[in-house]
Amino acid sequence: MFISVILPCGGNSSRMGGRNKLLETLAGTPVIVRTMRAFDEIHEVGEMILCVNENFRVEMEHLVGEQHFRKPVKFVQGGETRQQSVANGFAEIAKESELICVHDGARPLVKNRTICRCIADAKNYSAAVVCVPSKDTVKISERGFVANTPERDRVFLTQTPQIFRRELYCKVLEQAQQAGLTYTDDSQLCEAAGVMPFITIGEYSNIKITTAEDLPLAEALLKSKD
Repeated sequence: MFISVILPCGGNSSRMGGRNKLLETLAGTPVIVRTMRAFDEIHEVGEMILCVNENFRVEMEHLVGEQHFRKPVKFVQGGETRQQSVANGFAEIAKESELICVHDGARPLVKNRTICRCIADAKNYSAAVVCVPSKDTVKISERGFVANTPERDRVFLTQTPQIFRRELYCKVLEQAQQAGLTYTDDSQLCEAAGVMPFITIGEYSNIKITTAEDLPLAEALLKSKD
């Protein structure tokens, strides 16, 4: 099976003070390189597509070009929204691609076993999203007040990868575009179309680098794996 991995890397790093979080290093290795290596090791992955902010494209292409990835790497322009970035990547996938895997470029600590479990679930259920159970009680608010409290055992925190059958993703993306709807999470495309993605249980260490404070946390998590 041929899997196309789409890595949204189009953010402007506003919460990093303008520093590109993907080019920051963890234990001497840039974040985006660690992320790509995780998927480069997966046998069924046939290609990796980076959706890149044009302001960082030259630097990103240079950095990636210095690596020795086994899988082909493509670059596409990042969009104004995550959904548009992924759509740009989807437009460039290989003809033989059967599964579409979307993973945050800024989640460098994803483990091989998590990726493989999500792939297996997507094969079985056509759509799978990595989540972890919420450790906290969650409140739903209305106008600044608590409206209700969902049962904690039904609440999950969404991560990536999120993996979809190619034909399914094509259908739900087209429906969202025709309706003029934009979502911040790829599995929401399926939900909006009435498709329930399967939940693949992930790991709490699979954090997303968002602010400068996340870098030392990621470093500590890396050391805990050693």
